[in-house]
Amino acid sequence: MKVEIEILLKRANGFILDALEDLKRGDYDLAMFHIEQACQLIIKAKLLDLTGYFERTHSLRRLLNDLSSIFKQKELERFVNENWNVLRNLEFSYIASRYFPEEFRRDEVEEALEIYNRLRELLWDS
Repeated sequence: MKVEIEILLKRANGFILDALEDLKRGDYDLAMFHIEQACQLIIKAKLLDLTGYFERTHSLRRLLNDLSSIFKQKELERFVNENWNVLRNLEFSYIASRYFPEEFRRDEVEEALEIYNRLRELLWDS
């Protein structure tokens, strides 16, 4: 199981590196998509770490709610509540990348990157 977790975390890191390059180029839509993918993978890796499985969904908020019920960390629940709109934007970026001509702004990407960094710290640096 440890190998699978390491693979997910490595992929998440790759997506963040892609997002940073997208941001430099001004490709905000793709940056949001890459951040969403990174968030999804670090959450799924933590679920795998704690339970041995994760639900097959792309909803960050649903995954975080699942994790919150297992992880029993009030800070995680507070994180979800405080960042509900950014998490929703990230989820929408996943859907929009495939089906809708939606655009995101630089400030939304920067906020999403901050959320990723806080989430990574909350899940993996504690």
